[in-house]
Amino acid sequence: MATTPPTRYFSSDYFESRQRFIAACQAVGAEHHALELSLDAAIAQPLSIDVAVVGSPNASRAIIVSSGVHGVEAPLGAAVQLATLECLDSWGLRRDGLSLVLIHSVNPYGFAMRRRFNEENVDLNRNFLLPSEEYVGAPPLAGKFRKILGPPTRPLRIATSTLRMGYLAARHGHRSFWETLPVGQYEHPDWIFYGGRQLAQSGRLLEGLLPSLLPAVEQVIHLDFHTGLGRWANLELLLTERESLDGATWWREKFAPFQVVEAGQVSRYTVKGSFGPWLQSLFPNTRYHYATAEFGTYAALQVVRCLADENRWTQSHKNLPPTHWSRQRLSEAFAPKRPNWREACFTTGTRLVQHAAAVLNR
Repeated sequence: MATTPPTRYFSSDYFESRQRFIAACQAVGAEHHALELSLDAAIAQPLSIDVAVVGSPNASRAIIVSSGVHGVEAPLGAAVQLATLECLDSWGLRRDGLSLVLIHSVNPYGFAMRRRFNEENVDLNRNFLLPSEEYVGAPPLAGKFRKILGPPTRPLRIATSTLRMGYLAARHGHRSFWETLPVGQYEHPDWIFYGGRQLAQSGRLLEGLLPSLLPAVEQVIHLDFHTGLGRWANLELLLTERESLDGATWWREKFAPFQVVEAGQVSRYTVKGSFGPWLQSLFPNTRYHYATAEFGTYAALQVVRCLADENRWTQSHKNLPPTHWSRQRLSEAFAPKRPNWREACFTTGTRLVQHAAAVLNR
């Protein structure tokens, strides 16, 4: 990897990324599972969640690295996963008692179509509800926000969209965006941050596979790669509400070189249906340490505007292609093509995985 520029690990699209991931699995002798989605959408090639496993099936310790829960955010995590497979030995990932699990593109439809959401317009990171939770409800201002930003008869021009964002900020305050949009909603299937009515097929496929891959695991460090929130190229390890005070202390002690953010801290939001608590519930007798590895891109309101614009075009045009300008702009918002962003985030992301290996190998 030392002679390979970081940007070379980024792929042009889902299909190239998947091919490279599978080739890398074969090159290092990794166990490979392809969980193919059943889709009605008109996509010429099959879409699947690909899972690589390296190490003993009876390992007591495991590192899990996942990408693409939000499809359009997948390029960075997939690039780090590709480098991880290439550097197994030098990063200390082939050790007795240690297993490595790489989940490539939890939302392959979103990755392929350059959407944050899946084939049913579901935000997967609002869809992983626990048994005690219901797929109902929405924040108090959700209806007003949808009326302004939701799908009209004709998609708005960019300038009009910007004005409407400004109106919402002036009318309800910037804080209202954090309290309304990203927390998720379960009432409007055609709108953004929709959590669905039941567990999506990505969840059902992973639920049927993951526990069987780590039957004897006692401790897990799970890094779930995301982009789009925070300062440009800056990494934050976002913890879920399920992490107790002891859990937050563990992250701060073990990952001292990195910025750890607890759930509910200032300028961040709390959601239900996120990936982490659901995964932890699949391994009830395991010390399951989960964090969202969030890499910042553009200003938050700019990212939200791109989401709203892309969703309007999607809802008003059947079979909108990934080359449409709204999806290209969304892709740039979540996975910037600027070399400085890609190089900085890739370097930090690979360092994070190496650090996780060092923690479990101590």
